[in-house]
Amino acid sequence: MIALSIFSALMALHAPAHHAALSLDIYKMSGGSRTLVKSGDAISGEIQFRAVVQTDHPIQAVEFYVGDDLRESDSSTPYEFKLDTLGEEDGTIKVRFKAFTSEGQNAEKVLNLTIDNGISKGADYHVNKGMEYFTNGKFDDAITEGRIAQKADKNSLGARLLLANANLRKGSYDKAQKFAEDALEVDKNNRQAKEIIISLKVVQAFNAVSRTNEDRRDVIDSIRKGLSEAIKFRTSLLEGEVERLSGNKLSNEYLDAAIRARRYSLVIDSVAPALKGSYKNNDFNNRLAYAYLMTNQVSKADELLRNVKKFGEYDGYTFALAAVVSVENGNDTMADDMIKEALLNAPDSLGLRTAQAYIALKRDKPRSLADAANSLVRDNDSRSEAYYFAAALSNRLKNVEVGRKYFEKAIRADAIDHDMYIEQGNEAIALGLTPGLNSKDKDYAFEYARALYDLALQCRPSSGQALAAVALVDIFQHKYKEAESYGEAATKAAPDYAAAWYLYAAALSVRQQDARAALAKASALDARNLQGRAMPDANLAFRYFNTTGRTPVLSPPSRG
Repeated sequence: MIALSIFSALMALHAPAHHAALSLDIYKMSGGSRTLVKSGDAISGEIQFRAVVQTDHPIQAVEFYVGDDLRESDSSTPYEFKLDTLGEEDGTIKVRFKAFTSEGQNAEKVLNLTIDNGISKGADYHVNKGMEYFTNGKFDDAITEGRIAQKADKNSLGARLLLANANLRKGSYDKAQKFAEDALEVDKNNRQAKEIIISLKVVQAFNAVSRTNEDRRDVIDSIRKGLSEAIKFRTSLLEGEVERLSGNKLSNEYLDAAIRARRYSLVIDSVAPALKGSYKNNDFNNRLAYAYLMTNQVSKADELLRNVKKFGEYDGYTFALAAVVSVENGNDTMADDMIKEALLNAPDSLGLRTAQAYIALKRDKPRSLADAANSLVRDNDSRSEAYYFAAALSNRLKNVEVGRKYFEKAIRADAIDHDMYIEQGNEAIALGLTPGLNSKDKDYAFEYARALYDLALQCRPSSGQALAAVALVDIFQHKYKEAESYGEAATKAAPDYAAAWYLYAAALSVRQQDARAALAKASALDARNLQGRAMPDANLAFRYFNTTGRTPVLSPPSRG
């Protein structure tokens, strides 16, 4: 026994060193922190496991199994694995982790966990919970709840809308579009799903601007296509609202829906016959005067407001309208008086504040415009008209990039903002006329302007301003026959709009046609600025169109 003990001791002295121990712990990662995972733990949603290995030797790999199914292998630290529990059935699940070293050691950790996504609570429960996350900016958590809701009810409209919205806010545009389209399969007229698709089209269009490796004309085509699709969706959505409310064409709801859809003729056709000499209803008066202004019928707006003053009573919004009409008629003193009255009656009115901004823009008063525009953006950051004035100010101050950002914000707020497309088209023309610009850049600027003017025309096919804008850019692009055609169409669409006649005169002139009658008509409509003017060339026509030729931009009565 003694000899055997000595032999054993001698053998131990000459034996190789024993391998260091290999240990393996599993943690659940969340928000940068980690929690040790133990058998019996409940898990839900997407889980990120991290394997922490303790050993003195290099790790060759760590493997992750669900049951006996090898799901993933990782050979570099940190050793992390994802498990989407929504791809598994609720209940008990066995997960295994195996680590291997370069010395042939291995260790295994087996965990029996319970998947509990709360599917039995129903889709509505998880949609509501997801909306809470969404409201608080926790978009990943909102997506998890949406997926659980969809697993509880694969046809849940709420789940599809939640997933579309959350993915949109995360910037996962392909997924957002898929879920929005899925929502439309459940409800083909769903407004929220259509709004999401409109937002996606706008985002995709503007993303083209950042793709600097593309040909610039391809960029223009991408912008034109994306925004055109957004306009179609938005127009369809708004016209659907008009149709839905058409049972009572004298209700404020119907009239406001028509205004949002830029269907101003519907407002005029409904309200004008209903007045019957009575001007006591300012809901009617203001909406009709607004529709007249938006269709370049300043004289009719003026006549209506005179009758309201004589037989009815102005409110704050009516005073704002009267101020804009006065500016259009060249009566600055009256405009200032009307603004003072509006301030007394409704100092916080959005109608008043946009009237002030428009008057400052029309008079080319950048300081006053800056005060008004900055105030509008600060207090009304979801209104496209607020962004319009901010963009116009930036363009006036030659802050091109800032102006472009406000343009994008305006179109995201309202894809059919006709005035914003024209403003940005004018800015493109102005850039094209930069002294010393090479011919390639000039052609690009005019082509971009044409795309924007075409989009404005798509928003409002009967807009005299948009038709005149297309005629103008056609002159710059030497498409003289087309310019004459669009110029004539502009005068027919808006016979009281001086800029339409002035640009028509320019279009006739470049074709060596008799343009005297068109110039005389323009001079009669705006004697203050055009009386005695010579026949305009393209540059003079643009200068007038971009300043005096502006048409009113004003928050509608429902917002006034």
